[in-house]
Amino acid sequence: MFLEYVPGKSPVHKLDVRAKIVAFICLITALFLFKHPVYNVFILLSVVIIALVARLPFRRLWGMLAPLVPVFVMIMIITGYTYPASTFSSPEARQVLFYSWPGKRLPVSTGGILYGFTLLLRIITMVASSSILTLTTPLGDFLQLLRILRVPYEISFVITTGIRFVPTMEAKSAMVLDAQRSRGAMIDTGGMVQRIKAYVPIMVPMIVDSIRMSENLACAMLNRGYGATRDWTTLQKIEMARRDYVVIAAAIVITAIAVVMAQRGYGAL
Repeated sequence: MFLEYVPGKSPVHKLDVRAKIVAFICLITALFLFKHPVYNVFILLSVVIIALVARLPFRRLWGMLAPLVPVFVMIMIITGYTYPASTFSSPEARQVLFYSWPGKRLPVSTGGILYGFTLLLRIITMVASSSILTLTTPLGDFLQLLRILRVPYEISFVITTGIRFVPTMEAKSAMVLDAQRSRGAMIDTGGMVQRIKAYVPIMVPMIVDSIRMSENLACAMLNRGYGATRDWTTLQKIEMARRDYVVIAAAIVITAIAVVMAQRGYGAL
């Protein structure tokens, strides 16, 4: 269950959701300032350190990245061929590694490979950082943040409920798949078309479960007086602490330094 909150008492868990989002935005901003993969490696290492501090299971983070491995391979191949040496400014990136066709045709440039690594690092960093944000922050905090931003409560409730249903439906689908396998269903064998056909019977119980869950949710909302008043209360209100202001200030300063470095040509290809 990838998007489900992981309870904990780490410093990352204790941060206010506003501080986490500001730090997340600053990190993504710095990530897109540099085209050289070396600079993005340091950004990814900072995300790994944050995950270690948060004591998050790396198996869960890898579960989000594993399905993207074929995409990573395609990105490396495409960027190697679609970014010729003439598009880069540095002598290192303008070198041609090899030609894939006789007569010096279909060249693969060093810059294309390096930029492909940069794209991979960006995707991995964005997936990992967004996962850390969702795994260390309760949905109730996001709901309160949307309220602070003057987002209508109905829209906030729909967004948070939809996010909450993702891990629930994932668990339901895993249970249905295990039940089908125990009955002899050949789900993980055969070609692509056969696998798609094997998943068709699974959709029926999934749709029935989703309808049943929505009906139960509607009954629970009515029993608890949803919509009776426009004002709603929370069990724990989010409040900014000194550590949150320190994190926000540090994130802004580091991002400003990254902007200055990028303007001076650091991290260019």
